[in-house]
Amino acid sequence: MKKVINMSKRKSLKYQLLTRMFLLLILFLIIAEVFQYFSLKHYLCKSREQVLESRMHNVSQLMPRLYSKKDVIEGADELVEHTIDMNITSSVIDNEGNIIASESRYKHGIPAPRLAKNDYTALMHQKGNLEGYTLVKNINGELDLVIWRKIGDLHSSSGLVQLSTEAEPIISVLHKQLSTYIFACLIILILGVIIGGAVLKRTLKPLYSMTNTVKQITPQELNKRLPVNNEQLEIDSLSIAFNGMLERIETSFKKETAIKKKMQQFISDASHELRTPLTSIRGFVEVLLMGAAKDEKKLNIALNSILTESERLTELVNELLMLTRLDRQVGVDMSKENMKNIIEEVYPQLKILSKNRKINLNLNGDMYFWGNKNQIKQVIFNIVQNAINHTDEKEGTITISLDKQTKDAKNFLVLKINDNGTGISESDLVKIFDRFFRSESHRSRHHGGYGLGLSIVKSIIDSHKGTIDVKSSLNSGTTFYIYLNRLI
Repeated sequence: MKKVINMSKRKSLKYQLLTRMFLLLILFLIIAEVFQYFSLKHYLCKSREQVLESRMHNVSQLMPRLYSKKDVIEGADELVEHTIDMNITSSVIDNEGNIIASESRYKHGIPAPRLAKNDYTALMHQKGNLEGYTLVKNINGELDLVIWRKIGDLHSSSGLVQLSTEAEPIISVLHKQLSTYIFACLIILILGVIIGGAVLKRTLKPLYSMTNTVKQITPQELNKRLPVNNEQLEIDSLSIAFNGMLERIETSFKKETAIKKKMQQFISDASHELRTPLTSIRGFVEVLLMGAAKDEKKLNIALNSILTESERLTELVNELLMLTRLDRQVGVDMSKENMKNIIEEVYPQLKILSKNRKINLNLNGDMYFWGNKNQIKQVIFNIVQNAINHTDEKEGTITISLDKQTKDAKNFLVLKINDNGTGISESDLVKIFDRFFRSESHRSRHHGGYGLGLSIVKSIIDSHKGTIDVKSSLNSGTTFYIYLNRLI
């Protein structure tokens, strides 16, 4: 079942980038505000703590001399008097956690914050002189900043001095700063969306241009290419990759068109070549049915002609089947073969085919290669048969040579087949390996083939990972060169 894509749920790249940038900006602003909030809070509290510390310093000489509860009670008023100040409360606590003296100079007259007795005694048992501050709620539920210092011996405290000041001004400053920051963040986010949208639009302009160009590409305009100088590495890389794909598509399309054209031509030529012997056979059968069978001479001529045309038809079908197998690249058995031995094996049959023509061998020792013996024999037969068809029956000479060659650090054996025949014109030379191609001189010969022999040769050599070349000139003969990988 085909999956239906809901276009309404799909978002543009610009929208996705803008929203993600917006979310990241919000995240960074929140992190910055949290860091700034706690940093400012700590700074303001430390400033207030230093004010209380300065008041506590006024009695720093007196507190170590008060070792007993009695000393603390007697010196409580003096401790309060020397530490009290505007917006500061001062309290003295004995070693049992009782507040024995306290005074507040808050503008609204709120008394000093109080802790439970257990909390006070716990503070006295802590190590050190209780450095640092603590935020404590007063009776109105508002925060006060409080510090404590031990009276008497630090290891066996006889009491505590507690100083506190209002923390609400600090909270007010923090709230004001937070409001200002939130307002500034809103302005930044609005400007970020406007400016970011404009920047993204400009940044994505090459991508939009690519989209428009791709929409214009049709099978008739596969030669269009995307610009690759957009000053954006990723877009340029995408353009290069897309142009490479277009080039491959264009090449494949041209090949497909050429193959289709060749196939149509092949079907047309094959149909024509098959029709010729079939028409002849049908014509002779009709002659026999009309009474020629009663005439022994005519019967003999008709039957021989039917046999000849049947053999030609069988040869054509066999060649077409061989080309089909080669086109399908059907695997054949490959083995280590000696080209010299193959040539010597087919030489007697070539002598029979050539009749009065001379066939000379010029073999330069053993030459081993990896291939299929029967297919290589087919190559030699087809090229020699082509030479026989183009050389004089009495004066014709065909020479088969075997040599070795090294080229580009590779070792080749070179099979050369030369004749002194009519040659091939320059215009026909590029077509000789095309299927059903026959030169005019070849078509006029009585025993001319179907133009498939050299196509079979080319396909066999290609399947052996070799190459074939041909050189020829009119009335001077033709030479075929076959290069195969030589085994050392």
